[in-house]
Amino acid sequence: MREPWSVAVPVYRVQSADGRGPWRPGFSATWIDADAPVDRLAETIFDLVPFDVLRALPRGMAWGSACRTRDELMSWFTVVERRRLAALGFYPVRLVADVVLAASAWQLVIGRRRPFADGATRLRWP
Repeated sequence: MREPWSVAVPVYRVQSADGRGPWRPGFSATWIDADAPVDRLAETIFDLVPFDVLRALPRGMAWGSACRTRDELMSWFTVVERRRLAALGFYPVRLVADVVLAASAWQLVIGRRRPFADGATRLRWP
C-alpha cells in the first residue's frame, strides 16, 4: 500500500497512559458535556477514512484522531469535559504521526508505527 501524504507530522491528541483516546463506544457518555458544540460530534473517523482503508494499513500500525495544534485540540473540549477527562486519567499529548490519512476542519486521522503512548509528550489541561 502506498502511504498517503504527510509524513512525520507533529500532532496533538487526548489519551490515557495506554495511548487510547476517550472516544469509545459506551464510554463517551461518561464525559461528554451536554452543552458542548454539536457539530464536532457530527464527523467520525470513518466519515473521513473508510474502514477498509484503515484495515489495509501495515500490520501493527496504530490509527486514531488528532489535531494540528494544541489550540485546535482544546476547542474540542469544554471546561466540564476537560475536568471529567482529567479525573478519568486522560490528558493532552503531543506526538509525531508517521502519516496523515485524512484531514477536516475538526480533526486529522493519523497513522503511527509506534503505539500512541510511546514517545508522547504529556501536556497540561489549560
